[in-house]
Amino acid sequence: MTGKALRFVNFLLDTSIFFILLILFMMVFKNTIASENMKWISVVLYFLYYFLFEYFKGQTIGKMITKSKVISSNDKYKSYFSRIVIRTLMRFIPVDIISYVFTFRGLHDLISMTSVVKIEPGFKK
Repeated sequence: MTGKALRFVNFLLDTSIFFILLILFMMVFKNTIASENMKWISVVLYFLYYFLFEYFKGQTIGKMITKSKVISSNDKYKSYFSRIVIRTLMRFIPVDIISYVFTFRGLHDLISMTSVVKIEPGFKK
């Protein structure tokens, strides 16, 4: 599996995993956190899910399952940290998901200068 199919499967896996984790979080803290604050907490958790996994591992849980990884497209201009911050923030723009209709790489890939690649045996980046 490669290309848009890989990206779509990663999206479905990560979205499902995030919502399962969010539901568990909400169940654990249902008596502690006011329900009107939960939407803001879920936004922060969404950011942290993608940022922490992609910064420290180069992979979210979905990418681990599909054996794919985030890499820098161009090492000249920005640090990996800033690329992942930009990549994660771009996910909050509603047209990001629609951008895949027009191009292989989404807006969060293009603007952050990152790519998702399939990990081959012996991959060292």
